[in-house]
Order: sequence, then C-alpha cells, then structure tokens
Amino acid sequence: MVVNKEIVGITGGSGFLAQHLIAYLQNNSTATVREIRIIDRRPFKKFLDYPSSIPISIFILDICNKDELSKSFESCTTIFHCAGKQFQYIHINEDIDEQYIHDNIDTTENVITVMIDQRIRNIVYVSDAYAHLPRCDNYGHSEQVHINIPENFMLGSYGESKVRAESYVMKFARKNMISALILRPTFIYGEGESHLTSTAFNFCQKFQGFPYICGNNRGNHQYIYAGNMAAIMERCMNCLRSDAMKYNGEIIYCIDATSCIPFRDFIIPYLEARNFNPTSTMSYMKAFLITAFYELLNKIYMEKSINRLTMQAFQFLNGWTVGFSNRKLRLFLDFIPPFEQSVAMKKSVAWHKENINQAIAIERPKVG
Repeated sequence: MVVNKEIVGITGGSGFLAQHLIAYLQNNSTATVREIRIIDRRPFKKFLDYPSSIPISIFILDICNKDELSKSFESCTTIFHCAGKQFQYIHINEDIDEQYIHDNIDTTENVITVMIDQRIRNIVYVSDAYAHLPRCDNYGHSEQVHINIPENFMLGSYGESKVRAESYVMKFARKNMISALILRPTFIYGEGESHLTSTAFNFCQKFQGFPYICGNNRGNHQYIYAGNMAAIMERCMNCLRSDAMKYNGEIIYCIDATSCIPFRDFIIPYLEARNFNPTSTMSYMKAFLITAFYELLNKIYMEKSINRLTMQAFQFLNGWTVGFSNRKLRLFLDFIPPFEQSVAMKKSVAWHKENINQAIAIERPKVG
C-alpha cells in the first residue's frame, strides 16, 4: 500500500526544541515524512548531529507576514507551531508585553489563517504547561483542571499571551476547520542552548556566579527532555494522520516523569559545566528580599536592575511547587518516553561541558 508522506512546516524552526524535532524526524520518520520546512526569522544553524535523510527547505521570514508565510506553507500537510516569545526571566529595558502579543498571539492567528486559506488540516501547537496556572502551588493537576482563563497568571502577561494563542487554536479546532493537538510541556532541557540555560549563563556571566538558595521544600518542578518532547510531537502528527476526529482539540501535558526536582538542583549541574560557581549561600527569605529590592528599583531606576531576576521569575523558579499528571500522555496518546530522564539529563549536561566555548545564544530578533 502506498502511504502519502507528510510535508511538515516547523515554525520557529531554528530554535532549540525545533532542532530536536528535526533530529528526531530525520532518525525515525523517513517512512512518513517527505520534506521538512524550517520557518523562522533567524538563520538556521545546526547544532545537533543527525543524518540528512529527509530534504530540508529553509524559509527566513516574519510569521506575521502573511504573503511570505503562505509561500512557505504551500503543499504542507502538518504544521508544528513552535515559534513564540518565551517567558522573560530577567529585567530588560524593553516593552516585553508588546513582544508577547506579536510573537505569541499575532503569529498564531496568522498561522491559523494561512492554514485555513490553504486547507492545511493538521497542527501540533506547542503551548506551555505553566501558562494557565494562577499564582500559587499547583500539583497533580490534569488537563481538565486548567482549561479556562484564570483570574491571575503565575507568569503574568506571558502566560496570558500563551493562553489566548491556545484559545485561538481551540476556537477553530472546535469548528472542525483544523485538526489540532495542543501540547503543554514543562521545563524543556537537552543538548543545545535553551532559553532557560542561556538566561542562567548570562546571569552568571554578569554577576560572576550564582547564589545558592537553601531549603528543599520550595521550587519543585517537573522537566521534559527535548528528545522526548520531539517524540511526542511526532506521535501527535501520526495520531492526526490516522484519526483526526479522535484527537482533534485535545490538550496534553508533557513531562518525563511525575516526580519533582528542586529547580536549584536541576540548574546547578549546567552552571558548573560552564565553570560557574556559587557566590554565596543564602536563605529563601534573604533571596526573596533581594529580589524584591531590585523589583522596586526597576520601577524607579530601571538601569540598576537590568539582568536581575524578576520577582515573578524568582517565585516561579524558587518559590512555587508545580506538578502535573502524565495519565493522558501515557493512556490517551499511548506514549512512553524513549529517553530515561536521568540518562537524558547527564547527556544534556555533558553537551554543555563539551561545548563550553560556544557563545551563549542570543535572543531572536523581535520583528522581521
């Protein structure tokens, strides 16, 4: 039997997660994928080792440019929408809210519009596990707990932008104008420069190291290896191919395992791999007060708080405990992570140690 192969478009295709997806498809999907299209406003720079079994086309453009996006989507059968502005952990001298609207909401609306115009049915949308959460500890929740817009957002305007983008995708999925699977990953780690590790490295370069915050009852989180996330995305593509009616409009949390690890214990091996060391040891309360001081300073003398952790980010990383159920991932999607977490974490840290001289990733351009 002849199987029609997919032409997949990957928005944000030069980014960290997208490159792991490309690697996974190249290694595992030659029987189902005919062409991979990388769509990004940043030039593509390969940092993972994988075969070139599936042809790749590269389109450098702003996703909000409808005409250019339309050309890149021609003949595509599945879209992986990875593009977006990620949560800003540190104070910067820019209007970040405007970037969230442009990169998360406007781009998603344009992607869906072009898909409908070109009758592209299937989309795998990468959202964020933390976007829907209110400002408090959240543990053990399933996909059905956080389906509406909350009264407040743990991640502020970033969280709101991702929720509204996700709602836009769901709006057209419910009308059966597209077939969508929405993925909500927790912290994504792996070989290569993720937004989180790049921010941490920049912080350590600026302040000659990092503070070690004592205590184990705060800041507990779950994580997902980028290779496992890529495998989930490939699984979603195949699910939509085989039974779009069953899977359309479903939301799935993506984690390696249900156990939580303190954020401090997760990030320190990466920092040590780059030869950054603790500058001091302090209690959570002392770290909280220092962060609060710079939060206040940012309102009256912004330049003095640049590159300091925002209060929102500090509480998110070091204060709240957040966890999710993997029941739907395991049972509904019938997915078992191909990479075991402890092994994947060691591989990821080893990559950073081996690539210690690699320049820290810069932010993607804002427009165009």
